[in-house]
Amino acid sequence: FSQVFSTMVFSFSQRKALSIIPHITGALSVIGSLSILYDILKDRSRKLHRPYYRILLGMSFFDVFASASLGMSTWPIPRGTEGVYGAIGTTQTCTAQGFFAQLILVSPFYNLMLAWYYLLLGKNKPLSEEAIASKYEKYMHAFAMIPVLFAVMGLPLTLYNSADLWCWIAAYPPTCKNKDGTHGPDWPCERGENAWLFRWTFFYAPLWFIIATITVMMIMLTRLIRREERQVIEMQKHSRVLQRPDSEFEGDLRREQHVQMRIP
Repeated sequence: FSQVFSTMVFSFSQRKALSIIPHITGALSVIGSLSILYDILKDRSRKLHRPYYRILLGMSFFDVFASASLGMSTWPIPRGTEGVYGAIGTTQTCTAQGFFAQLILVSPFYNLMLAWYYLLLGKNKPLSEEAIASKYEKYMHAFAMIPVLFAVMGLPLTLYNSADLWCWIAAYPPTCKNKDGTHGPDWPCERGENAWLFRWTFFYAPLWFIIATITVMMIMLTRLIRREERQVIEMQKHSRVLQRPDSEFEGDLRREQHVQMRIP
């Protein structure tokens, strides 16, 4: 768990490709997030009155920083790091990239808030957007800021170090031994003590919790929508029956009487 995976097992050309590709994908992600921000802000007088767009605005805002950070790829990694192509940074640039890369978790948190928003709109007694804004929205934004707290906590813990493809939560040196004796030879970690534990605490565990929670919410919302569809269909059938002319009812009644008379 000390690294995402080691680039030492790849050839020089492969390491070069792994370093260059994030520059492209990161730039595309930044452009996409900026486009969403522009689309919301250019019509802010109308869109920012709705909780949906305010949540989307927060998500896109943080995604710009996280995508830009990951898009820098190996550049911020300290110069001379073994097995890393394109490393031209310092410990300080690596720390900065790791901090902003950790903010990528804000996006899943805001996605969870969007799922909650849709569930509030679609439940048995749906809330209006005004009610959601007044009762729940402040808690939605506060909850989505938890990854920011995680990112800040990583600074004094010196967690942000080279993870081969970028800087993130990692131990330095990569093969050092933690105080509990896990992995590596005998020398202690200079930075990122117990990085594997903080990866799970600050990233993997919250991410899987969000995935599971969103899945449950979407199942609940799907069941609500299906139940409403069945109710609408029944109402339409009932409405068609009530709208039938009296002549049709009389015809049905005569046919039923005729059938009964023929039964011995």
